[in-house]
Amino acid sequence: MSTATPATAGQTGPAAPAVTAPPRTVGPPPSALRRTLRYAGHTTRMTVTNIFFMLFTIALPVGMYLLFGMLIGEQDGGQVRGLIMVNMAAYGGLGAAVTAGTQVQEDQRNGFLRQLIVAGMSPRTFLVGSVIAASAVIVPALAAVVAVGVVTGVDVGPLPLLATLVVLWLGLLPTILIGLVLGMVLKGGAAMAGGVVTMMAMAILGGLWMPLEMFPDWMQTLGRFIPTYWISRLGEWTMYGGDLPATGLLVIGAWTLVLATVTAVSMSRAVGLSRR
Repeated sequence: MSTATPATAGQTGPAAPAVTAPPRTVGPPPSALRRTLRYAGHTTRMTVTNIFFMLFTIALPVGMYLLFGMLIGEQDGGQVRGLIMVNMAAYGGLGAAVTAGTQVQEDQRNGFLRQLIVAGMSPRTFLVGSVIAASAVIVPALAAVVAVGVVTGVDVGPLPLLATLVVLWLGLLPTILIGLVLGMVLKGGAAMAGGVVTMMAMAILGGLWMPLEMFPDWMQTLGRFIPTYWISRLGEWTMYGGDLPATGLLVIGAWTLVLATVTAVSMSRAVGLSRR
């Protein structure tokens, strides 16, 4: 006598094997370098789409170069035109550096910085990304004035011209750090206002708008402790030669070291607050 096993209702064949979803593969987290480049790209896009950036770093310096060049550019056989170009390029780069630096305040205000910290970004990565972004937006500000200068008659060979661009670009590092400090310590619109005031003061005291010798003695003395004065002098040196302004290297280096320390402390504090 055989015993039959009752079939399950609706089952016409052998039971189908259970289907299990394959395990999801989770890739490694982004490296510090990738996070740095992502943040640098974000900050660069935010800066170059800012109307303030376009006005104060490209349109205004180019316009001032054309005006001053028309008035006094032909003095000393046209060499003054080249000096005006250097000063206005430095002024445009100064505006780009400070504007890009203060962009960090916007990231704090809208909560983007907090998102980055939650995602694992360190203060060092944040600092390096900010400096890379500011260094990138300096380039079009410098190139715009130099390009207009060449078109309008600045007679300098390609190598001295390239060396001038590089020297101005490197010399503007402390001004990037100034913008970052302002963005860290000032809140809201105060960061942008502080950036404008600082930029104007450094342009005037640094002799970018008019020769420092036109000011009172005390302003001349103060101006020689401002990095923008020496950025301009180093640009003139690469274009037309002469004695290397070694004092300028010391002044720019001192500003860079002090501001790098202040920036690192300020960013660590801002990151700590964002983690709360």
